[in-house]
Amino acid sequence: MDLSIIFNLNFLMNIRPATSKDKPAIIDLLRKSLGESTIPKSEALWAWKHEENPFGNSYVLLAEENEELIGLRAFLQWEWQWNEKSYRTIRAVDTATHPEYQGKGIFKKLTLEQLERCRKDNIRFVFNTPNNQSMPGYLKMGWQVQGKMPLKIKVLSPVKTAFRLLLKTKPAASTNSSASDWNLMLENFDGQQALKIAGLHTPWSTSYVQWRYATNPLFPYSFITDNKNYILIYRVKEHSRFSELRLTDIYLFNKDRAVKRDISSKLKQVARRSSADLLTISGRQLIAYKDYLPAFGPIPIRNAGPSITLRDLNATDEFDSLMKMENWSYSMGDLELF
Repeated sequence: MDLSIIFNLNFLMNIRPATSKDKPAIIDLLRKSLGESTIPKSEALWAWKHEENPFGNSYVLLAEENEELIGLRAFLQWEWQWNEKSYRTIRAVDTATHPEYQGKGIFKKLTLEQLERCRKDNIRFVFNTPNNQSMPGYLKMGWQVQGKMPLKIKVLSPVKTAFRLLLKTKPAASTNSSASDWNLMLENFDGQQALKIAGLHTPWSTSYVQWRYATNPLFPYSFITDNKNYILIYRVKEHSRFSELRLTDIYLFNKDRAVKRDISSKLKQVARRSSADLLTISGRQLIAYKDYLPAFGPIPIRNAGPSITLRDLNATDEFDSLMKMENWSYSMGDLELF
């Protein structure tokens, strides 16, 4: 096995790829480093995210000292499509450092080592949406900021929401599509080809939608469809003072003029059942599919979503084009943290 050993501030660190036997130690390190927070740490969640991904197993590197796990860095495999061309890429996701070893450069060492391994494996580029705390570190390692995701918001019931906020009542719980609902819907669309969309986007497949949404253990996603022309995927996100009906993905299969009217009617039904305060759609999909989406009201589109960053690995000749936001048609589901 290819191993790297470095000397760093009075300790020897051994770096190696993770194996399936490492999962208990990985989960233990994640809990020590990050706590449970809003995302639980479990072997089942790790397996879903990093082993069941239809794009392939994640690239996971571990750092050890005296056979104790002290750091990890995981890159999630992803695929983007642009016209007839596919791009094998990675998304920088999970990272953890043992509390006793933080501040010793383990994150940077693992990240740079992982990038080099992915470059040799012909991965085209890496992308992610870092927060303000981690952004400076990524920029120092060669990441570039493409920009913020465009965001469109509609206040669904201003008076009702204002009264609820004034009275400090909690948003109502929503109903979700069941596993059998998802299975029936995906069986209906299995083998069908979604309409081509301009710009880079995650390609349609039932295996991707099954993994990303139907079996997602973190968030309950639902869908609306007419079983012929479109699938629109959403989730209701409960905030402390309001609830958000978030549209995460759209797939069109026919250019039927009735699609916009049907989507508008079904969204109104979903909004009533969920008692959501806001309807939101974020990403370049809202521009690509604007002719098929209902009116979102007077609030203009603002570049107020997460910041998107990219780093070149094997896409040098095209990287200037990849840095232009107008060449992308990503959805919120493509870049939502999970």
